[in-house]
Amino acid sequence: MTDPASAFDALAGRIAAIEQQFAGLHDDLAELSASGTDESGLVSVTVDAVGELTALTFQPAALRAGTEGLAAMVLDAYRQARTAAIDQLNERTEGLDAKLGASLGELFGQPGDFSALNRLEETMGRLDRLGRRLPGQPA
Repeated sequence: MTDPASAFDALAGRIAAIEQQFAGLHDDLAELSASGTDESGLVSVTVDAVGELTALTFQPAALRAGTEGLAAMVLDAYRQARTAAIDQLNERTEGLDAKLGASLGELFGQPGDFSALNRLEETMGRLDRLGRRLPGQPA
């Protein structure tokens, strides 16, 4: 069985590493944008990392398509931009979920490993005891 103190230290180290990974990713995603153009090339759309529309441009000829045609072109360009944004997002976050899950699995064991529950309970008990020794919140 793993010593609760070393499990706690390992968890703290993993959390610090995760925070470091996500700090850079947050800045990277804040700058992410993707553009798409409809099939005719008359409408262009730009979206951010979450797919929010940030820019929309029409070539003058696009207005000749009428309201339904123009709406279809906008939706087509928007879908293209969203797909490009999702692709960029996937590229920038590739492997993060597997890394994080593996890190916690190494620390507390794999599903079905019931000894991991003991390590987790011991670590939680240690955290509780440490929390009780901390001074109260200022008034």
